[in-house]
Amino acid sequence: MKKIILLAVFVTGFSFFSQAGNGVETGTVQGTIIDAETKKPISNTTFHAAIFKASFVKEFQTDANGNFKITVPAGEHTLIVDKMGYKAVKKENVVVKDGAIIKLNYELIEAEEELHHPFMTPITLHSF
Repeated sequence: MKKIILLAVFVTGFSFFSQAGNGVETGTVQGTIIDAETKKPISNTTFHAAIFKASFVKEFQTDANGNFKITVPAGEHTLIVDKMGYKAVKKENVVVKDGAIIKLNYELIEAEEELHHPFMTPITLHSF
């Protein structure tokens, strides 16, 4: 019995130190993405989240109910959710604390015409 308890303490301590040793504090942002007009969830769809101040773009997918969950670095961020065919939606001053869960819901409006994807590098065509 003592060996099992000692092993559990060792494994828990090792897990804690291995996570703490990576030096990156993170939190979770989760919520639901719905269509602003129909109020129905945008389900099983891949989106891009641009997390400014942390300077990265993360791809994520909604589930059957339009729910999503992403891990982001701790800090204050501007989060932009984007999908081709919809206008990008921005949430500013989102404070993510280490280990915390932040709930954000997005209502996306369909774009009237196909817009340039803001997170992709534009291609310049030259004629010779």
